[in-house]
Amino acid sequence: MRHLNLLGGREIPPFAWLAAAAVGFGLAFSIFITVSTNFMVEELGIRPSELGLLETIREVPGLLTIVMGAALMTVAEPVVGAVALLLLCIGYINFFHVTTIEVLIVFSLTQSIGFHLWWPVANTIALRLSTMETQGRRLGQMRSLMAGANLIGILVVLLAVTVLATGIRPLFLLAGGVAALAAVAVWQLRSIGKIGQPPRIVLRRSYWLYYALTFLDGGRRHIFMTFAIFLLVDSYGVSVRTITILALINSMVSIAGAYVFGRLIDRVGERPILVIAFGALAAIFMGYAVVPWLGVLFVLYILDHLFFSAEVGITTYLRRILVTPDDLRPSLVAGQTMNHVAAVALPVTGGILWEAFGHQVPFIGGAGLAVMALILSTLVRRKGDVPVRAPAAAAAGS
Repeated sequence: MRHLNLLGGREIPPFAWLAAAAVGFGLAFSIFITVSTNFMVEELGIRPSELGLLETIREVPGLLTIVMGAALMTVAEPVVGAVALLLLCIGYINFFHVTTIEVLIVFSLTQSIGFHLWWPVANTIALRLSTMETQGRRLGQMRSLMAGANLIGILVVLLAVTVLATGIRPLFLLAGGVAALAAVAVWQLRSIGKIGQPPRIVLRRSYWLYYALTFLDGGRRHIFMTFAIFLLVDSYGVSVRTITILALINSMVSIAGAYVFGRLIDRVGERPILVIAFGALAAIFMGYAVVPWLGVLFVLYILDHLFFSAEVGITTYLRRILVTPDDLRPSLVAGQTMNHVAAVALPVTGGILWEAFGHQVPFIGGAGLAVMALILSTLVRRKGDVPVRAPAAAAAGS
């Protein structure tokens, strides 16, 4: 693949621009996510049911990704990525002046649209810049870069809250500025994006296992993202400084995890990696449901971030079973929607059940989703295997 020119005629490899965008995204997101829960609890006094409602609303763009992706199919992926990162910027910056739950919802929704548009196009670009033999490694490299950026972002937060004593709100401005720079980086790739495809939605029966795994993984992940940190902050009074240190450790673990899992997937295939990962995640959820010791909960939180990197196997599996290469982007977009079907319903339901019956209920539910994903992972075919037949359900594009 040809290189892109920069000032002075110097040539920059396309993956370097994607890497820069991934680093910018990771840095902005890590600053935002590290302080957002403490911000909502300490400054806005959000309750579990309100948090669940907010998370449900925030995940609606993920549910609508398939529609937005179809409408934008004629636009090159890097252009969509640049717009997505600018929306992320707008959402983050406006958190600076949020004082009510209603305004919080508006700008949470704005940044969420950007976030959910970014992920499918970032993965699509990364796969286009790789061969079939190196796709796991490429996705792992991108995840490692984002994890490294997360590490830097967390250090920035730690410096701001412990040394500079800036408070939380100015950090939202910083996160927005970095997201804008990431948009500039991915814009440089606009000439290599896949364009000219008509707006379409791809739902093929032969991709049913990819959809099912994405659905289950999305539900599990959103339960943990919504309630794990909230449990630590609300029930155990964990400070923003401790949450920041915990996130710092997570980033270091994720850097290694993304790289290792990416290479292992290229070497041994997706099936064993996904089976091990979902088994471990089921145990982690049960730990959050029944373990009362804060130190153990910290360890489980870190382990969740380690095994989260294994989900790249779901994406590489999709590419291996594509009917046509043109299905890649719309299928990743469809997967993003499947990922969020459960995410729209589970957080608000989990919040209500938490208040009614205790925090154990949403985590036991998450363990159940991980077990179902483990069982389905055993059906992931190896290279050369005959495809697993889908359940009897017709799908568009099959």
